[in-house]
Amino acid sequence: MGFIMDGLAAEAYDREYSDGQLLRRIVSYFRPYAGAMVVAGLAVFMVASLDALLPIIVSVAIDRVAADRSVTEGFWSRTGGLVLAFLGAAVLSWCFNFVRQWLSARAVGDVVLRLRQDAFDAVMARDMSFYDEFSTGRVVSRVTSDTQDFSQVVTLSLNLVSQLLQVAILFAVLFYVDGRLALLAVAIAPVVVAVALA
Repeated sequence: MGFIMDGLAAEAYDREYSDGQLLRRIVSYFRPYAGAMVVAGLAVFMVASLDALLPIIVSVAIDRVAADRSVTEGFWSRTGGLVLAFLGAAVLSWCFNFVRQWLSARAVGDVVLRLRQDAFDAVMARDMSFYDEFSTGRVVSRVTSDTQDFSQVVTLSLNLVSQLLQVAILFAVLFYVDGRLALLAVAIAPVVVAVALA
């Protein structure tokens, strides 16, 4: 987890922790919110599934319209159910995303509050000679910015998991529909990522 701290200036009072120690401490802070985080995780899965379902519905609708050349006659009878399914999936995706954001924001906000309280208690337990070397403004700024960065990392991680799940579901569907096309997409993906990063 050292990459999370890249770019942050180290202070002389910083301690070194292993990834395992950091993970255990993070889990201990989130343990009281395990139920909310499980529900948020299920909501992440549902959002990814529903968002992956939307392009599938569109492709089925296009296939139905392309199969029957009489666009003006019976258009609604061929695609009406798919339009309603698309709208229903989009609304459900929004609802699950709202639940995910609400639960994760409450849990992360409470964890950040506990982190700040624990950091404040640790700062108050220091000897006065500590503040001869380090100004209180720097310490307070460090506590505030680090806890804010932590909350952003958790939120971005949830978003990343949702996007990765969506990509995995779409690739599974693509492999089911056409294996050769799926392999071509997988072969092109690293090039696209490299160009995007460049």
